[in-house]
Amino acid sequence: MWRSNSLLIAVLGTSLFTVQAHDHAHEHGSDGLEFHANKGQWPDQVLFRTRTTGGALFVERSALTYVVASGGPIHGQLSDPNTTAPYKQHAYKVHFENGLSKGHEGLEPRSHHVNYFLGNDPSAWATRVGVFRAVRLHEVYPGIALHVDGHDGLKYDWLLAPGAAVNDIVMRFEGHEDLRVENGLLYIGTSAGEVIEQRPVAWQQVNGERVMVPINYRLDLDRLRFELPAGHDPALPLVIDPVVTFSSYSGSTADNFGLTATYDDEGHLYAGGSAFGFGYPTSLGAVQTTFGGGTVDMGISKFSPDGSTLVWSTYIGGSANDIPHSMVVNSQNELFILGTTGSFDLPVTSGCFDATFGGGALPPFGGSYGFTYSGGSDMAVIHLQEDATALIGSTYVGGSGNDGLNQFTPLLRNYGDPFRGEIIMDLEERPVIATSTISADLFTTPGAPQSAWAGGLDAYICRLDPSLTTMLWATYHGGSGNDAGFGVQVASNGELYVTGGTASANLPTAGVPFAAAFSGIVDGFIARYSPTGDALISATFLGTTSFDQSYFVQLDTQDNVYVVGQTAGAFPVSQGVYANPTGSQFIQKFSADLSASIWSTRIGSTGNENISPSAFLVSDCGQIYFSGWGGSTNPAGGGVTTSSTLGLPVTQDAFDSTTDGSDFYLMVLNADAESLAYATFFGGTAAEHVDGGTSRFDKDGVVYQAVCAGCGGLTFPTTPGAYSTTNNSFNCNLGVFKIDFEQNVQVNIDADVPEGIGCVDDPVVLTAIGTADEWTWDLGDGSPLVSGPNLDHTYAEPGTYTVTLVGTATGLCVATDTAFAEITVVAPAVMDARFDALATGNCDAFQVELFNLSTGSTNYLWQFGDGNGSTVTNPVHDYNTPGTYTITLGLIDPICRDTTFSTQSVTIGLPSLPIDLGEAPSLCDGGSVLLDAGAGFDSYEWSTGAITSTLSVVAPGTYSVSVSDGFCTGGDTIIVTGPLSHTSVPDLSICPGEERTILLPDPVTAILWNTGSTSTGLSIVDEGIYWFDAIDAGGCPWTDTVVVTIIVNDVGAPIIPNVFSPNGDLQNDLYLVTGVDAEEFELEVYNRWGMKMVSTINVNVGWNGRLDNGSEPVPDGTYYYILTYKDDCAQVPLTTLTGHITVLR
Repeated sequence: MWRSNSLLIAVLGTSLFTVQAHDHAHEHGSDGLEFHANKGQWPDQVLFRTRTTGGALFVERSALTYVVASGGPIHGQLSDPNTTAPYKQHAYKVHFENGLSKGHEGLEPRSHHVNYFLGNDPSAWATRVGVFRAVRLHEVYPGIALHVDGHDGLKYDWLLAPGAAVNDIVMRFEGHEDLRVENGLLYIGTSAGEVIEQRPVAWQQVNGERVMVPINYRLDLDRLRFELPAGHDPALPLVIDPVVTFSSYSGSTADNFGLTATYDDEGHLYAGGSAFGFGYPTSLGAVQTTFGGGTVDMGISKFSPDGSTLVWSTYIGGSANDIPHSMVVNSQNELFILGTTGSFDLPVTSGCFDATFGGGALPPFGGSYGFTYSGGSDMAVIHLQEDATALIGSTYVGGSGNDGLNQFTPLLRNYGDPFRGEIIMDLEERPVIATSTISADLFTTPGAPQSAWAGGLDAYICRLDPSLTTMLWATYHGGSGNDAGFGVQVASNGELYVTGGTASANLPTAGVPFAAAFSGIVDGFIARYSPTGDALISATFLGTTSFDQSYFVQLDTQDNVYVVGQTAGAFPVSQGVYANPTGSQFIQKFSADLSASIWSTRIGSTGNENISPSAFLVSDCGQIYFSGWGGSTNPAGGGVTTSSTLGLPVTQDAFDSTTDGSDFYLMVLNADAESLAYATFFGGTAAEHVDGGTSRFDKDGVVYQAVCAGCGGLTFPTTPGAYSTTNNSFNCNLGVFKIDFEQNVQVNIDADVPEGIGCVDDPVVLTAIGTADEWTWDLGDGSPLVSGPNLDHTYAEPGTYTVTLVGTATGLCVATDTAFAEITVVAPAVMDARFDALATGNCDAFQVELFNLSTGSTNYLWQFGDGNGSTVTNPVHDYNTPGTYTITLGLIDPICRDTTFSTQSVTIGLPSLPIDLGEAPSLCDGGSVLLDAGAGFDSYEWSTGAITSTLSVVAPGTYSVSVSDGFCTGGDTIIVTGPLSHTSVPDLSICPGEERTILLPDPVTAILWNTGSTSTGLSIVDEGIYWFDAIDAGGCPWTDTVVVTIIVNDVGAPIIPNVFSPNGDLQNDLYLVTGVDAEEFELEVYNRWGMKMVSTINVNVGWNGRLDNGSEPVPDGTYYYILTYKDDCAQVPLTTLTGHITVLR
């Protein structure tokens, strides 16, 4: 594991691309780059990848591989070969020469996951790919790790443990065009621009301060090292920090462009766009010198309902270009995608309807979208598992021509129009698609209303089974001119309505059409199919003698038909409807059989078609919701010459009432377009737009809108807490917004309990919020229903209760709305307030440390007794002055509003200075001891009156000292003892030839005998005089002499008296056995009854005629003795003698 004692070499890179409201599939988060682990989607040597602005970094075990890009067409502008720089990619590698990581790990994992469905080899698909903020390669060199970080742009750090060698780090460059060091800077030249690493700096932290260390680059041909000319302290961490500047990427292609958005029943937002991918380079150097295939994949992401969290992201695509057009979610929260692909190896599932790419001969459009389909296009239909970790189904739908694209004028009107088309769910949750094709051999089902291609571009409508294995129904709808299918809806009886644009005078009509004849340059059309698709029941043209095209179709609860589109003609405005009479967008309502126009109106400002529709809804209340965009990007589509959102009407409650001319425009019309309910702009300083595709409103009027946002690095409005709120890209990123227009009745509950928790027997105040007129409450505890907007209710028992509020509004078609709130009711807390107080501190603070031992609550209120307090668990408090303070701890039950207290008094005094006079010393005769109180204090005072730091002592006693530093004091006491007393070593008698040891009765620390021995015990066999000089345990000298004599063994029999008179006249008062030099001796005396009178084992101790030689005289009379002895030196056995003794006073 990496430890803090390290060497750190850090290289900081610019943030190569971050996100706007979203950055697809997401090697960027809201606060930096993200690293995706390799689970088989890249070559084996790759460990992690992160994408940077206009490039990518691949982290490998022994190298870093960079891909950088520049040039290419500017997004949203017509491609002009005279002004557009060629698109370039360049790859170069930095090898860790002689280095190889022994292990790696991703650090700081993110909550979301990423999936990669790239190519048609399932073994190369990767799901639940881990996403990290940083990665680490362990032991690249001995003791050296590499840390790559994305928090603030791209940064890599070399981490050297103590003892590791800086010179081991050798970075060998490969694939560059130029490599040089000038003026301390490192220049890395590529065909896509120049990378500059600034002069490195290095420092070490010494005692908490940064100390700079001289450092330079050292370049030997293509090998880069760091050199430290003045060296460094190897025991301390070292930081080496060059800064990397990517200087030539301002024209590089942007990360991703927004196309489509949708929702699920839980309110999640799904966003789809073109993710400009950077695959692992197969060669180094100039990877791609012209703008071409393999540029983009589908990038799909799912966000939480509030937009704060990315749930998952997924890349889908093959080796060419792949784009999502439209998305829809079924009741199982499974996402269906309609897109187009130019890849022969799109990831398809086993048994899919069509596993082969058909392609086409003609590139369908120019390069103004940042890519093209050089090999033609097919439709791609994809069905994702709920967490996007598996493809439930994926298939091509295509013929030999281009499919899925609106590619010809005059139908190609707005920027993004090539990518229109729609996918929906029918009543049985089967995907239904409306799109366009130029393939003459596209699949149609038997009995299809139009089984043959009519020429040019035709609309194509089809239905597949959910697994995408079977085409259930498919038909063309077109004439001899160009015809495009843009929108589709399903009626309550299962019939299908399709709308689009046509330039064919012979487009089929059916039933009793509102308009049976083609009117002008382009007309809109609506076609109505039977539920099984085998019959075209009704079909009509719509429009004027000029350009008119319909983009979306919607149905109300009566299956009346609504379409929205653009007009350049005198489109009719019905009586009694809201209208902008000269507007260039229209909304028209038809009868279900398409025989009659019920009303029509125009919206927008005067001029060319200034709004490109992107989302359309008719709610169950009949309200009409519209979202579209206009501005400077639109002329790049080739049909509109000018476009602006200036002059569009907004309401007083608009989210944004001003526009720069290039924004989104959102509006709500009341039922049957009677009036304008709401209108607003939405956008920032850039030319917000969408690259085609469908966004959606849900039936509650909430819009889920994809945006190509923040182009040129300009701003896009975001909300606090959104997953990403910044765009650091040089170009556009996919932005998404979700707006609830709140046009229907909506209710909510306000409860005056913190976090939904109340107390038993306390009233809970409930307030209804919303637009309803009548309110009904179910309080969830079995009590009767209650009416009214406000009420108090008391719950008698602890528990969790679900409160249900039903609001009913009169005059709105959606009459009711229901809100729920969970109220948890608890009993009062059982609280016990206890704490310990420890007075601590130093010479500069009077401090108390408090240890909370309480139970029953985690809400604390401390009062320290000096006017201050705290709410933390275990506070530490500093007082201004010493003294005795009363400390109070209060425990609070915030729910039931109860408190309990505990109080203690604590005395805070001046802390003592640390002082120690050491071990108690001893004096020797005539000697002295030096007591030392230590240096560094301002003053000293000894008990003797001395004021020096040391004191010389010559007499035993107790001595004390006080010291001060001018504020705090300290002191110590010591006892000085006198010389130790010693027991004289006794003289010694030994037998001839006997070896004995002279032992000292008191301990010594050193000794020298006159024999030269230094042992504390002296072995002797000869008589003589022995002496020693020693140092006793008190450190004082001690001298003594021992006389050793040899026993002369000339003693005869013992002399044992038989009478004595212990009358105190000092004449024969002691009965004593003489004439014995005994090694062992014992004399015992008994009376005639066998009672022992005396016993001694000392030959020199006799009997005084008293019991046990005490004070009680024994009676005169005859006594019996037993004498046992052994001569000191004689080799004879133990002798026992007995006899009588007479006591006669």
